[in-house]
Amino acid sequence: MSDVLIISTDNSEKKLWRPSWKGVIITLLVGSNIVLIRIIEALVYKGQSLENKNNQLWMNLNQSSADQLCDGGIRMQIKKQLCVNTGEKPDVCALCPSGWLWDRENCYNISSGGEYRTWNESREVCEGMGAHLLVIEDREQQEFINRSINQQTDRKFWIGLYRDGDGWRWVDGRLYNTGLFHLSGSSGDCVWWEADSGYNEDRCQSQHSWICQKRSLKI
Repeated sequence: MSDVLIISTDNSEKKLWRPSWKGVIITLLVGSNIVLIRIIEALVYKGQSLENKNNQLWMNLNQSSADQLCDGGIRMQIKKQLCVNTGEKPDVCALCPSGWLWDRENCYNISSGGEYRTWNESREVCEGMGAHLLVIEDREQQEFINRSINQQTDRKFWIGLYRDGDGWRWVDGRLYNTGLFHLSGSSGDCVWWEADSGYNEDRCQSQHSWICQKRSLKI
């Protein structure tokens, strides 16, 4: 009996799936785009919140905490890059927020750009920056502010003086000193200041520019 050669033709074996190079590239591109979108979103969020964080940090700072923030080397770098030399004490300098004016012990923010608010709204704006509406303390300060607002387009600025009962009081609690200046007008419970023109009573609901004030941070 002759031998019979049997050849198996079983096609039941399954082929392994192998992704095409095009599919691999598409997958990588989609993945990288998702990562890039997440990075952009993080940067946008960081940029939006940075100013709020800086304002909050400044509001929380006081002189004692400033003294604890940095050692001698860091303190010298801050002085070199950011500080205003007071002139009175060479080893001490003052810090004001960006865009604020410095004079002696104080920092001032004079509103500009044609934005007007009521007296109470202006007070809230200042408080939101860790400051208060301008309080006139002496004639030297008066002269500095007068020169500063003379350079502004707007002419009328709310200050922190308001009627309290039958008298006038500053927002920091001090009573109005009639020896510094006199008020004009007779119908209003809040006061605005116009350069070279004086101080005027007005309705607190009127809208004007404003001046904020806070103590400078010395290091």
